Amino acid sequence: MTRQQTEKMKAYEEKAKELVSLTLNVCEERLTQPVEPTTLQGDALASAAMSVRESVNTFIAVSRLSVEEK
Repeated sequence: MTRQQTEKMKAYEEKAKELVSLTLNVCEERLTQPVEPTTLQGDALASAAMSVRESVNTFIAVSRLSVEEK
């Protein structure tokens, strides 16, 4: 991996962490609002937030693998 690629990947990972953090914050805020979400809505929000996190982690892992193979 070149230095430029390493820097780009590091920048992507930082932005990805920020996205996941914001996603989890939105989920938490919605779940703690005075108007209680239904159990189904709460489960869906939590599941969606976790899916975003796992998708980002998978993308990063696959990106690292494809670079290491070269």
